Amino acid sequence: METLDRDTLNALLTTQNDGPCLSIYVPTEEVGPEAIQGSIRLKNLLLESERKLQGLGWSAKQIQSFLKPARELVNDTLFWKHQQSGLVILLAPGVFRHFRLPIHVQEMASVGQRFYMKPLLRLLSTADQFYVLALSQQHVRLLLCTPHSFNRVELPDAPENIDEVLKYDDPEKQVHFHTEAPPAGASGYRAAVSYGHGDENYEQRETLRRYFRAVDRVLCKTVENHDIPLVFAGVNYLFAIYREVSRYNGLIGDIVEGNPEPLSDQQLQKKAWKTVQPVFAKRWQQQRERYHDLSGTGLAADNIEEIVLAARDGRVDTLFLAAETSLPGVIDHEANTVAQNADSTDASEDLLDYAAVQTYLHRGAVHPVETDEVPGGGWAAAIYRY
Repeated sequence: METLDRDTLNALLTTQNDGPCLSIYVPTEEVGPEAIQGSIRLKNLLLESERKLQGLGWSAKQIQSFLKPARELVNDTLFWKHQQSGLVILLAPGVFRHFRLPIHVQEMASVGQRFYMKPLLRLLSTADQFYVLALSQQHVRLLLCTPHSFNRVELPDAPENIDEVLKYDDPEKQVHFHTEAPPAGASGYRAAVSYGHGDENYEQRETLRRYFRAVDRVLCKTVENHDIPLVFAGVNYLFAIYREVSRYNGLIGDIVEGNPEPLSDQQLQKKAWKTVQPVFAKRWQQQRERYHDLSGTGLAADNIEEIVLAARDGRVDTLFLAAETSLPGVIDHEANTVAQNADSTDASEDLLDYAAVQTYLHRGAVHPVETDEVPGGGWAAAIYRY
C-alpha cells in the first residue's frame, strides 16, 4: 500500500481527472476480530457509491468496471489484517489509489468533480508540523512530523557522525576520539573519550561544536521555514552544545532525552509530539486571539462565501473550519460568486473542503477543529494575508 505524503497529496489535488471522482473513507481497526468490520463497511459504501453513479446516468456495465478495483479489496483477508485507524480509497477514470491512515475518519462515500480531501489535510497541514533532530556522536537523523505522521528528511552534505569532522584534522593537532563499548546491561549510548594536548574537555567540546555546527548549517539550508518547531532527541549535554551553535529559530527548549539511536522513526515522532504539543496549544490560542484582534479590519472573516473566493486567490493565511461538517454549494468562477446550500447536483461540492484544499495548496495553515471551536461561531473563519 502506498504512503501518503505531501508530494502525493499535492499530485492528487492538482491532477485533472476525466470524469467523476469517488472518495471512500472507511474507519478501520489495526488488529483483532474487529479488523474485518472494515470489509463490511467498504461493501456498504460501494453500494452507496453505485447508487450515486446511477444518479449521474452511468450504466450498470460502466459502474461495474469503475468499482471493480475497490470491490476486489472487500474479500482480501490479508489486506484487512494490515490496517491502521482509517482507510481512504480514491477512484477516477484511470485512477485507483488507496492509503492507510493513522487517524480516525468518518464513514463516507463522496462523488464529485474532484477528490474529497479535507480529512487528509489533518495529516499534512503545516499548522502542526514539527521536526525531530535525532543527534548523537555516531548518527544524524531528521524527521518531518505531524501528530499523526513522520517522514525521513535527507540532509545532503551533512556529516554522518563525528568521525566525518575529525578525519580532516591535522594529525598533529586533532583530538582523537574513540568510543568505548558500554558496560553489560547499559544503554546503547557510547561516551566519547578525548586524547590530545591541552585541556581535553575543552578540545572535546570544540570538536563537538564543529560537528554540530556543520549539521546545523545543512539543516538550516534544507528546511525552508525556520519557525517550524524543532525537537532535539539526544542526551542533555549534547543538546546544551547544539543549542549554543544552532541558528534554527524554531529550536524548542524541551527535548527527547536519552540515546536516540535505538528508537524507530515512529517512536521518535510519538515522544517528540508529547514534548512539542504544549507549543502548538500556545500557538493555537495565539491564532484565536489574532483572529479576534483582526475582526472588523478586513483581514479576518467568517463568511464562507467570501472565504472560499479568498482561499482560491491565495489570500488565506490561516483557516479554521469545522472538521466533521459538510457544507454543499456551487462556485461560479466566471461570475466570481458562491451559492451556499445548493441542491445536490454534479456541480455541487463541499465549500469547506474546497476552502481547505485551496488554503493548503497556497501554503496557508489549515486548522480542522470541532464546530464549537471555530472563531466567530460559524462553520469557518479565516485570517487573510492581505
